[in-house]
Amino acid sequence: MQNQDSIISTNPLLKPSENTSVIILGIFSTLLIVLFTMVYSSLFGLDAYIGWVAFIWMTAVPAQIILGLHLQFNAPKSLATLPQPQKGLAYLLLTLIMMFVGGIYLYLFPGGMSPPGPFLIMATITTISSTFWLVGAWQCWPFSLMTKDPFKQGLLTLLASYGVGAVFFQWGFNFTAMAQAPVYIDALDPKGPVDAWIALSFSVTTVAVLMVLSLFEYRPCTLFATTQPGLGISITLVTLAISSALYFPAVVYAHIDPVEFMVRVPVSIIFGVFLVTNMMQFQLFKNYSQPIRGILLLLLTILLACVMYALYRAAIPYIIGDLQQGAPTYEVELWVATALLSITFPMINLVSGYFEFWPLMRKKP
Repeated sequence: MQNQDSIISTNPLLKPSENTSVIILGIFSTLLIVLFTMVYSSLFGLDAYIGWVAFIWMTAVPAQIILGLHLQFNAPKSLATLPQPQKGLAYLLLTLIMMFVGGIYLYLFPGGMSPPGPFLIMATITTISSTFWLVGAWQCWPFSLMTKDPFKQGLLTLLASYGVGAVFFQWGFNFTAMAQAPVYIDALDPKGPVDAWIALSFSVTTVAVLMVLSLFEYRPCTLFATTQPGLGISITLVTLAISSALYFPAVVYAHIDPVEFMVRVPVSIIFGVFLVTNMMQFQLFKNYSQPIRGILLLLLTILLACVMYALYRAAIPYIIGDLQQGAPTYEVELWVATALLSITFPMINLVSGYFEFWPLMRKKP
């Protein structure tokens, strides 16, 4: 999410030509993050882990997308110019404030439940997807027309993401298939036209496709337009077309369970993208032009997605014990999704963006 070129240029150990140092640092940092996730996850039972733990950690993600993907931790200047670790701590405090406000909103609307159940968790994920879309595809347009201050653009986009997520959730999701489950509350069911798991898994699939397009610097979308709103329209149409071509043959025609598909494919792909970009400081295959670089990054992403899914899946018996796979409880799938994107993903942003790999890597004063 963050452009690390300026960081690398100030550190003699991480010059752009010395990709080996970048890769070693990225691998070592990733191992530490995965180890932290495993140890941290072992502290909680399943209900708490996929409930309160997942919800609290996920409330950080919209703010992280704004601060990292949009602002690249370069605004506001009062925070961006601080040395590490003060800079990381300052942005972390700002994130905690955003988390608190966003968490209260999500809990009150579309109607939170205690402990967090499928309604609150899915509403939170929908907000995350909306933030990815507004920042990744639309580059904070139209708020970029209202103000030139990137921080104000980010705040407006963050607020809009909660609104867009709420509209999509209220008008799209239907939970009646869960009516016999103890977690079902009729008053919280929007009763939209699409089964909740289908709506959620497809929306997450679109985010994964967006992230893959970013590996190609949004080619071929940029062939049709390079400025907003034309670029956003182009990215939207291409993303929906690719997502539909991947999702519907697998889920509708091949009858792959939508939750299993979501965790094995888009969730793992999103995780893999951030490993090959953020954790490698955007330095992998820099000597290759597009689309070759994008293809190489995509192949590595798929490999890492498969490896990390298998690793987290295999760790379950040692961390929490035997869990049930598949419908109706989806214990395995929900645990893996929580570990990958609710815990490890924010930690990747924290290490690579907030603290810029401090103290493993230090910028010159």
